[in-house]
Amino acid sequence: MPASNTNGLDLQQQPPGTPNTPYVISSQDGEIIYIPLSKSATRLLVTGKETENAFAIVSSGGSQSDPIGFHYHRETHDVFLCLAGQINVWAGNQCRTLSAGDFASVPPGTIHQYQILGAHSEMAGLIVPGGWEEFFRFIGEPYGGPTWPLHDERRFHEVLLPRLKQAAEKFDMVPCPQTQSFEPQAWDLNTDSKLPGKLAPYFVQNAMGPGYEFGGMVCRPLITTAESDGKFAIGSLESSVQFQEQGIFGDGGARAMCFELVHHAFMVVHGTVLVKLEERTPTKMTAGEVVYVPKGTAFRLQTTSRFSNIYVFASGAGLVEVLCKLGTPFNLPVLPETASKVDVGGLEALQSKYGFVLR
Repeated sequence: MPASNTNGLDLQQQPPGTPNTPYVISSQDGEIIYIPLSKSATRLLVTGKETENAFAIVSSGGSQSDPIGFHYHRETHDVFLCLAGQINVWAGNQCRTLSAGDFASVPPGTIHQYQILGAHSEMAGLIVPGGWEEFFRFIGEPYGGPTWPLHDERRFHEVLLPRLKQAAEKFDMVPCPQTQSFEPQAWDLNTDSKLPGKLAPYFVQNAMGPGYEFGGMVCRPLITTAESDGKFAIGSLESSVQFQEQGIFGDGGARAMCFELVHHAFMVVHGTVLVKLEERTPTKMTAGEVVYVPKGTAFRLQTTSRFSNIYVFASGAGLVEVLCKLGTPFNLPVLPETASKVDVGGLEALQSKYGFVLR
């Protein structure tokens, strides 16, 4: 059952499983699944049932383990966003060791695998289309512990291998056992600091990619519709309580946006943010919490701490690409000292093109 949230939205431990329902998932919660022998827990934060299969969002926490094994998907697009610790991600002929804020995009048809490193690492991922998250339910087991099991004495060939073989037939997953592994390569600032502008595997190092500043809010796109075949966009948003009179939600956070066809989810990484949906009381979000905003729901964000950082997941261009279009190119790794002047007229002019209305 959802916990009572005095700030407006119900605080859920699991996605509700119904479409067009906004909700908040508390930190480290979600539908938690343990994959046998993995030393990790997978948390389903948003599923295809909430998004009409537009996307699903999962997070994973784990300890040092072996690579999961090379495979590819015919239709499913994977992304890997490191939140803490380190994770190796192989994509095609490239491999990087991701640390907090680093990102990898793995489009359909790309042979890939990942490996969790260290004592405690965390990552988040978006899966397009939604529905493929059923794979985790199929091969895994519900888990209710605080983190994940480190000791599992069962045999791989008896417990996990039969499930994986069945999953390969049932889901969009093609194992590639013949693919040889290789060592991670060093980050390349010539290639890992830009988006390719097309559907291709790539990596982006934290705060080294493109950035756009608009009224003191800095948007750093990690993937746009150009790199996702028009399906989704992900970016980080940084801001400060000092800039709340400016920014895209201006007037002290009084302006709201409603995207008619695009679902959004916001994950708070640092600081505190007020999220206001429709006529609800504002919900105070803190680090680790996720709010899901279905299409057709007006929302606004207001930073209440000296610094905030949130990740935005959108089932289309959404807020990420609006900020990229409006903002001034920004190449610093931290917020500006002062906010730029906001062009409200420019924002209003984008409503038709990006499918939103201001309220």
